[in-house]
Amino acid sequence: MKKINFFLSVILFSFIISCNKYEEIKKLDASLTTETDLTPDMKQWAFMGETTSITCGICGSSGYSNFNLIKKNYSGKIVALAFHCNTEDAMTCNNQEWSFDGSRPTGGGIPSFYIGDTKTPTSGMQPYIDTLLKRTPEAQVKFKATIEGYKMNITSKIKFFKEVTGDYYVTYFLCESGIDGSPTAPVGYVQTSGGAGYKHNNVVRAANASTAYGVKFTTSATTAINTVFDYSCSINISSNWVKSNLFITAVIWKKNPDNAATCQYLFVNGWDTQIYN
Repeated sequence: MKKINFFLSVILFSFIISCNKYEEIKKLDASLTTETDLTPDMKQWAFMGETTSITCGICGSSGYSNFNLIKKNYSGKIVALAFHCNTEDAMTCNNQEWSFDGSRPTGGGIPSFYIGDTKTPTSGMQPYIDTLLKRTPEAQVKFKATIEGYKMNITSKIKFFKEVTGDYYVTYFLCESGIDGSPTAPVGYVQTSGGAGYKHNNVVRAANASTAYGVKFTTSATTAINTVFDYSCSINISSNWVKSNLFITAVIWKKNPDNAATCQYLFVNGWDTQIYN
């Protein structure tokens, strides 16, 4: 009986260790999902985009705190992107940052926060997010992403939940979190006002297109309800980036029919697999 109990204990211990290892891997690599069911859920997400830089003191203090607080409070409901700028910042992704800012309201310097299509204060973003989340989703995206060598391979489906007119675009942003921004970080990464333990998160490194507004995927002036588009792409990974800290965030945009409008690409919906605690 003692031998049986001993073997049962060993099996149970092995099972717990295996589960812990799995949870650790899952946590480190949460974005690299191999889901087989890519049917998008009829769920509206919010969008938070920030223009930031290592040279900006407010970016490293209240901007950083508010960005992380919003992510935590709206985890599983919001896609969050940090567009770095300025030549001193090694994380600057010029094509993405310039094109993103170019189709958003300007003024006020950095950090600049955008909820959906609205430029908001550094604090007080919650009402804008809540308004976005109350929208009835017209479309949504779901993807799986895997790393092969120095490429991030993405397979996705985009589904429309109503009949729509106009041109729709999709962007798959390759992002990195957990980048050292402390006073001992390499040149180009030390965050002003950041302090010990500071980490750059949700940093846009690259995308599936040369601009922040991706590629057009609709094929006609009118798209019928329940239409599903399949889209696949690959994004190159730099050897300077930590693969285990990379993830994909997908955003759907609609081209504004008003060519004179400030926002030429309107936020529709977004999705990723990040969990913020």
